[in-house]
Amino acid sequence: MRVGKWGESMKEQRFIITESMMDSLYGYNNAQYDQHAKRLLASRKLLAEIVKKVVPEFHDVSTTDIAEKYIEGAPQVGNIPVNPGLTNAVPSQIKGDRNEDGAPKEGYITYDILFHARAPGTGEPITLIINVEAQRTQVESTLGYHLMKRAVFYVCRLISSQKEREFEGKDYNSIKKVYSIWICMDSPSGNSYINYYKLEEKHLLHRYKEAAENYDLPNIVVISLGKKADKDKLIHLLQVLFNERKRSFDSKKEVLEQEYGIDMTPDMEKEMTTMCNLSLNISEEAMNEGRVLGREEGRVLGREEGLKEGENRALSRTAIRLLTMGLSVDDVAKGTGLSVEAVEKMKENME
Repeated sequence: MRVGKWGESMKEQRFIITESMMDSLYGYNNAQYDQHAKRLLASRKLLAEIVKKVVPEFHDVSTTDIAEKYIEGAPQVGNIPVNPGLTNAVPSQIKGDRNEDGAPKEGYITYDILFHARAPGTGEPITLIINVEAQRTQVESTLGYHLMKRAVFYVCRLISSQKEREFEGKDYNSIKKVYSIWICMDSPSGNSYINYYKLEEKHLLHRYKEAAENYDLPNIVVISLGKKADKDKLIHLLQVLFNERKRSFDSKKEVLEQEYGIDMTPDMEKEMTTMCNLSLNISEEAMNEGRVLGREEGRVLGREEGLKEGENRALSRTAIRLLTMGLSVDDVAKGTGLSVEAVEKMKENME
């Protein structure tokens, strides 16, 4: 497929946004969209749906009880630093309503959503991490690292940062169990899946069985959303909220209310409305970019031999624009028809 093609009687460039690029545009590298998505996901009702599905301690508990009885305090959104030496500097109680707007200028990484939950029947606090990544991809070449290794780092920090925060000195018996739950808006296999990672005991010589509660502390859950509709209740909910771009706000609200019994609060409606509007504005801006630039260049040059030059210049300007919006070199090359080498050169010149 050749993009940016000029028809015999046309003077308007047809710039094509690929599906991969649209996935990137909807929230990828957009701090404003990301922040609204995190605040929506931090609602107790949505967290209860996630916790019930992926945290074993809550499998037999109703989502209503999870939301109203077991989630303690107000979930923190973008407030608690991940970095060593900073997590413990925050007051010992993670509870509260000190939600701030995150920004790329911040000099440290924060957990997207962090809250305490009380295990049913025991009263034992379980620290849960709900982490939402706005880049919508697990592709290592795009991220610059393997997402699973980042998840391991986060869950280790959730354990180590408890010292002088959840327990003092050598009171290691007070270490709390943690869950780091990652919701990914794409899937390496193309299909939706939920994976669970935890420590397990293996006997290499003779047999001695350690009590599971002494080592079953760090837990990672990865929820990946595929392109196809899925019958799984949690996957369907997350796809409706974050991946179904053509579904209107009213339709999403209807799904939450009729299929999940979730009555949207005014705050939830505000966040979801803003997300829908941001998605529409971002996509329209990108799709119009090539058409507008193509017309401008065609009018200025006005010669048959100038049409090709105008096309190339328009595509180059479009590529630069898309790079500044955070798209990867590969996605920009696919969308504009330019070579990967040419786009890489543009990116180097921008730095």
